[in-house]
Amino acid sequence: MNDNTQKSELEKLRLQRDAKFDEIVCCLARELCLSCATAADLEHLIEEAEELTDKWAAAEADNRSPELSGALQILLSEHQNICKQILRLIDSGKSDE
Repeated sequence: MNDNTQKSELEKLRLQRDAKFDEIVCCLARELCLSCATAADLEHLIEEAEELTDKWAAAEADNRSPELSGALQILLSEHQNICKQILRLIDSGKSDE
């Protein structure tokens, strides 16, 4: 892989990660019945999603992979898998970013 291809792959993964995070925020809004979220509601949902993704990553790092029992858990797992791909790409030295 050349440098441009590697950077392109990293950017693609980052866009996928961000899109998955947006899906998590939307899922939280649905679960909390916030169809018309205010700016304050949206800020709270983003903070909650950040906390959930951090907790999911910590659980996996401790080999305590949570059970996939609902839409939110599936999204969190998918988000974590994308994050792992990004880290592998960076750690492998395939990207300078």
